[in-house]
Amino acid sequence: MNARLASGLALLALLVVVAVFPAAFTSYPFGYSDTMRSVETPLGTEWRFAPEAPSAFYLFGTDQYGYDILTRIVYGLRWTLACVFTVAAARTLLGGALGSLRALMRRPGSDSGVSPLAGIPSFVIAFFALYPFTINSPWQGWRLFLFQCAVLSLLDLGPVIGATAAKTSAVLAMPFVEAARSAGAGGAWVFRRHALPFIAEELLESFADQTVAVLQMVGRLGVFMLFIGGTAMTFSPPLLNSAQGEIAGLIGLYRARLLASRWMLAFPLASYMVVLLAARLVASGLRERERRRRRVYEAR
Repeated sequence: MNARLASGLALLALLVVVAVFPAAFTSYPFGYSDTMRSVETPLGTEWRFAPEAPSAFYLFGTDQYGYDILTRIVYGLRWTLACVFTVAAARTLLGGALGSLRALMRRPGSDSGVSPLAGIPSFVIAFFALYPFTINSPWQGWRLFLFQCAVLSLLDLGPVIGATAAKTSAVLAMPFVEAARSAGAGGAWVFRRHALPFIAEELLESFADQTVAVLQMVGRLGVFMLFIGGTAMTFSPPLLNSAQGEIAGLIGLYRARLLASRWMLAFPLASYMVVLLAARLVASGLRERERRRRRVYEAR
């Protein structure tokens, strides 16, 4: 295990611990709001109003609604990680299965064709597919979350399918595979014994790359007020808020506070960068391990 992979897995493990045990890292329950409080000082009673700057009382400060930002980040982390890993795993497994099937069924001279949606950015498709169901959705909590993950999982499958199909075709064309076929091995046995170990390594790298891609997609959706877990909208006054406090969504929610209350954007953005760093370190570490393994294999 190289240094990048080790550090990425360690950082990711720490994030998972925070997501699983959020109450251990904050003093307030989910949804706690304090828009006004009194503080006793030597000069008498002082009143503090939201948003409050970071202090010993609120380490990350509060937002304009009185929500403790640290609490929102800690409880929202579970939604970020769950979405990233669920969608990345679904894309990898579905894309890997379709890619392997394409390689096994491909005929010489066949053309896989081009999807009519290939020229449309996946973010545009995700936005229009999720918008009607995300704002004040009747599917609250996990039902909406699973629907959002299902939509995101069907996007950007092309690269995974193509890479897996190419890898499978390359392995099936190797001399030891031809020798196994000549010895009477069936197609299923050849795929399971010879191709699958190589494809599994390709899919492991693909999973790490997809975690980065999904995290970036969720961040873009958050900028347009489409939050994982739902967007709560009020009409008097017209306000948008993240129903679950997902981290990437908080960046979109607080982006307008860049000049006035910078801490409101700075801490969610820093948390998002930590998650992105962990995903990138794992992806980079897996690619480096694969390159080293190939050099050792070729040297033999």
